[in-house]
Amino acid sequence: MKSSGSDLKLRLAGPEDLLGVLGVHSRRDSADSTRVVASKVEADTWAHMLAVPGLSVYLAELEGDIVGTASALLFPNVTYECHPTAIIEAVVVAFPYRRRGIGAALLRCLLQDMRSAGCNKVQLLSHKRHSGDGAHRLYTSLGFEPEAEGFRLYLGKVPDAVEQARQQ
Repeated sequence: MKSSGSDLKLRLAGPEDLLGVLGVHSRRDSADSTRVVASKVEADTWAHMLAVPGLSVYLAELEGDIVGTASALLFPNVTYECHPTAIIEAVVVAFPYRRRGIGAALLRCLLQDMRSAGCNKVQLLSHKRHSGDGAHRLYTSLGFEPEAEGFRLYLGKVPDAVEQARQQ
């Protein structure tokens, strides 16, 4: 997979990358880095994710440190002339590495792979709370348009960040 920038390496995740991905998610809201240990559930889920056909986890690395991640699920579709559709999820760049073009490079790489796979439509949902933190500007700069209204139903625990955003 191509690199973007002098030190940035973009690649697909493998079994050995779980702790790096968890580390990115643990640093999504602050520069504080806590020691990351994978639970059995996380390890089992990671193995399952890597085994799902059409599911790819993309990584951005700087000097061997995983600093960004995004997942894409490519699935067959009988609409849109039977071209596959993709859904992008969990786009995260660790807080200290934001505004350096890492998210854009990661998504460009992912979108190129979706294009190469014959994908016609790519969907990406972003929570309304990200409208002021640059995420929505990033997505529109890459050609995404806010043309649909998304709906979400949590069948279990609502994430704390979502609850906090609802109360604002």
